Amino acid sequence: MRNIRVALLTTTALVAGACSKSKPAGPPPAKPATGAPIVFQVTKVTPGESHNGAIGVNAYNFSDKTVAGYSIKMRYADQTGARLKVKPGTAFEKDFDFWSMQGPDMKCGPKSWCSFDITDLDVPATAVNAEVIADQVRSISSDGVTFDPEPLWKLDGDFMKWPESMK
Repeated sequence: MRNIRVALLTTTALVAGACSKSKPAGPPPAKPATGAPIVFQVTKVTPGESHNGAIGVNAYNFSDKTVAGYSIKMRYADQTGARLKVKPGTAFEKDFDFWSMQGPDMKCGPKSWCSFDITDLDVPATAVNAEVIADQVRSISSDGVTFDPEPLWKLDGDFMKWPESMK
């Protein structure tokens, strides 16, 4: 029985290791001006229309809880640094976009770095840089599986506007 338990633990550790990305190292960055418990640093921008774009991020979780659910706002810039419009020519045209995501591959432990990709985005064709901020952050409950019933943090203000503190 002991050999079976050891084999299961080893297999679980190997599977978990195969699914996780390497974590960035270093001291914590500056906290966001919005007061969010997590900050995102963009590492890669992959343009793509029709939900074929992606952004790679390193994130730092300042809170004492594991987080894995996010509503975010993103704005993009071209090679000259000019902000780009998203959804041009539609009623939803803005200089930023928003997205929600959650899952085990986006888990970020307390007071630590994590790294993941944000996929299925509409990223403008000329985008070379992006800024990502948290709009809402969800924490994992004590069972380690489900989310806490209330968000850990939520941005004050109008959801349809970029926050003044980040202009």
